[in-house]
Amino acid sequence: MPAPLAAMRRWLAAAFCVGVLAACAPPASRTGPGDDGAGVAGSAAPDATEAADASDAMPRLRLPPAALGRTLDVQQRIAVEYRDGAREQRRELLALLQADARSTRLAAVAGGQVLARLRWDGQALQVTRAPWAPRELDPERILSDLQLSLWPVPGIAAALPPGWRIESMPQRRALWSARRLEVEVEYPDSRTTVLRQYRDGYRLTITTLTEDTGG
Repeated sequence: MPAPLAAMRRWLAAAFCVGVLAACAPPASRTGPGDDGAGVAGSAAPDATEAADASDAMPRLRLPPAALGRTLDVQQRIAVEYRDGAREQRRELLALLQADARSTRLAAVAGGQVLARLRWDGQALQVTRAPWAPRELDPERILSDLQLSLWPVPGIAAALPPGWRIESMPQRRALWSARRLEVEVEYPDSRTTVLRQYRDGYRLTITTLTEDTGG
């Protein structure tokens, strides 16, 4: 595969699989109810997460839509930064998210065209994608990273496999595997989220353009 095409595929996969919409509520509500700013160890939750080897595989959250505790209807611009060889690359896409107690619905738009759509109702994950969407797109990873960024911390902590933990404090979340920091999410202001995925080496800057929240 030519290097530019491979780089574009990595970017599209990263942008969509890291949780294209990392956050969209004011920082005070992003930490979730009951958050005291301390690290919280994970415990097994068969219905809420897939089994994972804590030494390697990233856990995949399966939290029910209703656990979010509010409704969302937002449009966001996502800037993706990653390294392609010796060069730093930057790309952008548009993301649309709707969430309520019944389902979570997500669409990603690039180049004026819909790249993919996702719907999760707590039981089934439905995905449709454009013919040109990269094969690397991982819908299960999309859902998991979205929930890591948005859902209340206590529910996330309860769903993590042994050996994993989430730390949360005002304007920041961090996911750890043992002593290794895997993902860091920061909320510098009410309309901006910065997500760093250290394992795969990319950074997202998410800016909320329009927002309608409730609950």
